[in-house]
Amino acid sequence: MGAALRDDYRGWLAPSGNYPVAVPDYEEPWDSPELVPAPHAPQITSVRPTGFESARIIGEHVRVGTPVIMDLTEMTDGDAKRLVDFASGLTFGTRGSIERIARRVFLLAPPEVEVLVIDGADDSSGFYNQS
Repeated sequence: MGAALRDDYRGWLAPSGNYPVAVPDYEEPWDSPELVPAPHAPQITSVRPTGFESARIIGEHVRVGTPVIMDLTEMTDGDAKRLVDFASGLTFGTRGSIERIARRVFLLAPPEVEVLVIDGADDSSGFYNQS
């Protein structure tokens, strides 16, 4: 036999005979105690409701601790304000938070999720102000 033949990935056959050369076993990268698989990836639910009937779906996701992006761009003004009111009460009841991401788009976050607001632009449209 010409070049060294590979018996398996842990040892080699010597070119002059059929006896294995002592090669220390190596660990696969995933066998290392330093590398731990990541836990289940967190989820974010995105909802684009067209009516108030989506409130239940939004409420169920927030109640189990899943952040929800609520895009109200396809709703009428009256239903959208009603859903924002519902979402405000929902996040208050679960001790979460509600943040406006864009015009008519809101993030409902559970208490375990910290939301950092970088741009503090003021909405002058009056849509979010329900006073």
